[in-house]
Amino acid sequence: MKVSEASKLMNVTPMTIRRDLLDLEKQGVIERIHGGAKKKTKERFTELSHSEKREMNIEAKRHVAKKAAELIEDDDTVFIGAGTTTELIYDYLQATHVKVITNSLSIFDRFKGDPTYDLILIGGKLRERTGSFIGYFTRKLMQEIKVQKSFIGTNGIMDGRITTADEEESVVQQIILNNSQNRYIVADHSKFGVEAFQVICNADEVTAIITDKELPEEFEAFYRSQCQIIN
Repeated sequence: MKVSEASKLMNVTPMTIRRDLLDLEKQGVIERIHGGAKKKTKERFTELSHSEKREMNIEAKRHVAKKAAELIEDDDTVFIGAGTTTELIYDYLQATHVKVITNSLSIFDRFKGDPTYDLILIGGKLRERTGSFIGYFTRKLMQEIKVQKSFIGTNGIMDGRITTADEEESVVQQIILNNSQNRYIVADHSKFGVEAFQVICNADEVTAIITDKELPEEFEAFYRSQCQIIN
Protein backbone atom coordinates (compact mmCIF):
# COMPACT_ATOMS: atom_id res chain seq x y z
CA MET A 1 0.00 0.00 0.00
CA LYS A 2 1.19 3.49 -0.83
CA VAL A 3 1.32 6.26 1.77
CA SER A 4 -1.01 8.37 -0.38
CA GLU A 5 -3.57 5.55 -0.60
CA ALA A 6 -3.50 4.93 3.16
CA SER A 7 -3.81 8.67 3.82
CA LYS A 8 -7.00 8.92 1.74
CA LEU A 9 -8.44 5.71 3.13
CA MET A 10 -7.92 6.72 6.77
CA ASN A 11 -8.57 10.43 6.20
CA VAL A 12 -5.34 11.48 7.95
CA THR A 13 -2.19 13.24 6.83
CA PRO A 14 0.64 11.41 5.05
CA MET A 15 2.90 12.33 7.98
CA THR A 16 0.61 10.40 10.35
CA ILE A 17 0.69 7.38 8.03
CA ARG A 18 4.50 7.50 7.86
CA ARG A 19 4.74 7.55 11.67
CA ASP A 20 2.35 4.59 11.92
CA LEU A 21 4.31 2.66 9.28
CA LEU A 22 7.52 3.33 11.18
CA ASP A 23 5.96 1.91 14.37
CA LEU A 24 4.66 -1.15 12.49
CA GLU A 25 8.08 -1.74 10.97
CA LYS A 26 9.67 -1.67 14.44
CA GLN A 27 7.15 -4.33 15.52
CA GLY A 28 8.20 -6.49 12.59
CA VAL A 29 4.74 -6.49 11.02
CA ILE A 30 5.55 -4.66 7.78
CA GLU A 31 8.48 -3.76 5.58
CA ARG A 32 8.70 -0.18 4.38
CA ILE A 33 9.36 0.37 0.68
CA HIS A 34 9.67 3.53 -1.41
CA GLY A 35 6.43 5.49 -1.11
CA GLY A 36 4.65 2.99 1.11
CA ALA A 37 4.87 -0.40 2.79
CA LYS A 38 4.16 -4.10 2.28
CA LYS A 39 3.24 -6.88 4.70
CA LYS A 40 6.24 -8.74 6.02
CA THR A 41 6.06 -12.42 5.17
CA LYS A 42 7.20 -15.07 7.63
CA GLU A 43 10.46 -16.74 6.77
CA ARG A 44 10.25 -20.51 6.36
CA PHE A 45 11.71 -22.15 9.46
CA THR A 46 14.51 -24.65 8.89
CA GLU A 47 15.71 -26.73 11.82
CA LEU A 48 19.49 -26.86 12.11
CA SER A 49 21.38 -29.80 13.54
CA HIS A 50 22.51 -29.79 17.17
CA SER A 51 26.13 -29.22 16.15
CA GLU A 52 25.20 -26.32 13.86
CA LYS A 53 23.17 -24.61 16.59
CA ARG A 54 26.05 -24.93 19.05
CA GLU A 55 28.02 -22.36 17.04
CA MET A 56 25.32 -19.68 17.09
CA ASN A 57 24.76 -16.84 19.61
CA ILE A 58 27.23 -18.35 22.09
CA GLU A 59 27.42 -15.41 24.50
CA ALA A 60 23.64 -14.96 24.57
CA LYS A 61 23.17 -18.66 25.27
CA ARG A 62 25.68 -18.54 28.12
CA HIS A 63 23.85 -15.58 29.64
CA VAL A 64 20.53 -17.46 29.47
CA ALA A 65 22.06 -20.64 30.89
CA LYS A 66 23.56 -18.73 33.82
CA LYS A 67 20.19 -17.14 34.63
CA ALA A 68 18.55 -20.58 34.50
CA ALA A 69 21.20 -22.11 36.78
CA GLU A 70 20.62 -19.37 39.35
CA LEU A 71 17.01 -20.54 39.72
CA ILE A 72 18.03 -24.05 40.78
CA GLU A 73 18.36 -24.48 44.55
CA ASP A 74 19.78 -27.15 46.86
CA ASP A 75 17.69 -30.36 46.94
CA ASP A 76 15.59 -29.38 43.91
CA THR A 77 14.22 -31.93 41.47
CA VAL A 78 14.48 -30.48 37.97
CA PHE A 79 13.92 -31.49 34.38
CA ILE A 80 16.32 -30.11 31.77
CA GLY A 81 15.22 -30.59 28.18
CA ALA A 82 17.33 -30.89 25.07
CA GLY A 83 19.01 -27.83 23.60
CA THR A 84 22.30 -26.05 23.00
CA THR A 85 21.37 -23.48 25.66
CA THR A 86 20.07 -25.89 28.29
CA GLU A 87 23.21 -28.02 28.06
CA LEU A 88 25.22 -25.00 29.25
CA ILE A 89 23.28 -24.84 32.54
CA TYR A 90 25.72 -27.34 34.05
CA ASP A 91 28.59 -24.84 33.73
CA TYR A 92 26.91 -22.39 36.11
CA LEU A 93 25.18 -24.60 38.67
CA GLN A 94 26.04 -23.87 42.30
CA ALA A 95 23.28 -25.87 43.99
CA THR A 96 23.97 -29.26 45.55
CA HIS A 97 21.99 -32.48 46.03
CA VAL A 98 19.95 -31.71 42.93
CA LYS A 99 18.07 -34.48 41.14
CA VAL A 100 18.42 -33.85 37.40
CA ILE A 101 16.05 -35.61 35.00
CA THR A 102 16.52 -35.36 31.23
CA ASN A 103 15.66 -37.06 27.95
CA SER A 104 18.71 -35.51 26.26
CA LEU A 105 21.97 -37.34 25.61
CA SER A 106 23.98 -34.10 25.60
CA ILE A 107 22.54 -33.05 28.99
CA PHE A 108 23.23 -36.54 30.34
CA ASP A 109 26.84 -36.35 29.11
CA ARG A 110 27.38 -33.01 30.88
CA PHE A 111 26.19 -34.29 34.27
CA LYS A 112 27.34 -37.92 34.26
CA GLY A 113 30.19 -38.75 36.60
CA ASP A 114 29.53 -35.73 38.83
CA PRO A 115 28.55 -37.04 42.31
CA THR A 116 27.00 -33.67 43.18
CA TYR A 117 23.91 -34.62 41.16
CA ASP A 118 21.46 -37.49 41.15
CA LEU A 119 21.04 -38.05 37.42
CA ILE A 120 18.17 -39.82 35.65
CA LEU A 121 18.04 -40.35 31.87
CA ILE A 122 14.61 -40.96 30.33
CA GLY A 123 15.00 -43.31 27.36
CA GLY A 124 12.86 -44.17 24.37
CA LYS A 125 13.25 -43.66 20.63
CA LEU A 126 16.28 -41.49 19.84
CA ARG A 127 15.77 -38.44 17.61
CA GLU A 128 19.25 -38.07 16.12
CA ARG A 129 18.85 -34.44 15.04
CA THR A 130 18.54 -33.20 18.62
CA GLY A 131 19.96 -36.14 20.54
CA SER A 132 16.76 -36.47 22.57
CA PHE A 133 14.50 -39.41 23.34
CA ILE A 134 10.89 -39.28 22.17
CA GLY A 135 8.04 -41.66 21.46
CA TYR A 136 5.73 -43.93 23.44
CA PHE A 137 8.19 -45.16 26.08
CA THR A 138 9.47 -41.64 26.75
CA ARG A 139 5.94 -40.30 27.14
CA LYS A 140 4.97 -43.18 29.42
CA LEU A 141 7.89 -42.52 31.77
CA MET A 142 7.38 -38.75 31.67
CA GLN A 143 3.80 -39.09 32.86
CA GLU A 144 5.04 -40.61 36.12
CA ILE A 145 7.46 -37.79 36.93
CA LYS A 146 6.78 -34.72 39.07
CA VAL A 147 9.41 -31.97 39.26
CA GLN A 148 9.75 -28.63 40.98
CA LYS A 149 11.26 -26.88 37.96
CA SER A 150 11.49 -27.64 34.26
CA PHE A 151 13.73 -25.91 31.74
CA ILE A 152 12.62 -26.29 28.14
CA GLY A 153 14.31 -25.04 24.98
CA THR A 154 12.43 -23.79 21.94
CA ASN A 155 12.94 -23.26 18.22
CA GLY A 156 10.82 -20.13 18.10
CA ILE A 157 8.49 -17.76 19.95
CA MET A 158 5.89 -15.84 17.98
CA ASP A 159 2.50 -14.25 18.71
CA GLY A 160 2.51 -15.60 22.25
CA ARG A 161 3.20 -19.18 21.18
CA ILE A 162 6.21 -21.29 22.18
CA THR A 163 7.07 -23.62 19.28
CA THR A 164 9.34 -26.50 18.33
CA ALA A 165 10.24 -28.23 15.08
CA ASP A 166 9.02 -31.73 15.90
CA GLU A 167 5.55 -32.81 17.02
CA GLU A 168 6.80 -35.79 19.07
CA GLU A 169 9.26 -33.62 20.98
CA SER A 170 6.43 -31.19 21.59
CA VAL A 171 4.28 -33.90 23.22
CA VAL A 172 7.12 -34.88 25.57
CA GLN A 173 7.69 -31.23 26.50
CA GLN A 174 3.99 -30.68 27.12
CA ILE A 175 3.85 -33.64 29.51
CA ILE A 176 6.74 -32.46 31.66
CA LEU A 177 5.50 -28.87 31.69
CA ASN A 178 2.15 -30.10 32.99
CA ASN A 179 4.00 -32.04 35.72
CA SER A 180 6.14 -29.09 36.83
CA GLN A 181 5.50 -26.64 39.64
CA ASN A 182 7.56 -23.99 37.83
CA ARG A 183 7.84 -23.89 34.04
CA TYR A 184 10.76 -22.09 32.41
CA ILE A 185 11.36 -21.55 28.69
CA VAL A 186 14.99 -20.84 27.81
CA ALA A 187 15.41 -18.80 24.63
CA ASP A 188 17.99 -16.26 23.50
CA HIS A 189 16.74 -13.17 21.66
CA SER A 190 17.15 -14.77 18.20
CA LYS A 191 14.24 -17.15 18.90
CA PHE A 192 11.69 -14.33 19.15
CA GLY A 193 9.74 -13.57 15.99
CA VAL A 194 10.44 -17.10 14.71
CA GLU A 195 7.70 -19.71 14.35
CA ALA A 196 8.49 -23.43 14.13
CA PHE A 197 6.16 -26.26 13.16
CA GLN A 198 4.50 -27.32 16.42
CA VAL A 199 3.14 -25.32 19.35
CA ILE A 200 4.39 -26.49 22.76
CA CYS A 201 2.32 -24.07 24.83
CA ASN A 202 1.34 -20.42 25.11
CA ALA A 203 3.51 -17.87 26.89
CA ASP A 204 0.82 -17.20 29.49
CA GLU A 205 1.03 -20.87 30.57
CA VAL A 206 4.67 -20.68 31.72
CA THR A 207 6.27 -19.26 34.85
CA ALA A 208 8.89 -17.29 32.95
CA ILE A 209 10.85 -16.96 29.73
CA ILE A 210 14.59 -16.77 30.39
CA THR A 211 16.34 -14.72 27.71
CA ASP A 212 19.18 -12.22 27.28
CA LYS A 213 19.69 -8.46 27.31
CA GLU A 214 19.47 -8.12 23.52
CA LEU A 215 15.76 -8.88 23.41
CA PRO A 216 14.09 -6.00 21.47
CA GLU A 217 11.91 -3.74 23.60
CA GLU A 218 8.73 -4.47 21.66
CA PHE A 219 9.05 -8.21 22.32
CA GLU A 220 9.90 -7.69 25.98
CA ALA A 221 6.89 -5.41 26.51
CA PHE A 222 4.55 -7.84 24.78
CA TYR A 223 5.68 -10.94 26.68
CA ARG A 224 5.91 -9.22 30.06
CA SER A 225 2.14 -8.85 29.83
CA GLN A 226 1.84 -12.65 29.70
CA CYS A 227 4.57 -14.05 31.94
CA GLN A 228 7.73 -13.11 33.79
CA ILE A 229 10.75 -12.21 31.66
CA ILE A 230 14.13 -13.02 33.21
CA ASN A 231 17.07 -11.42 31.46
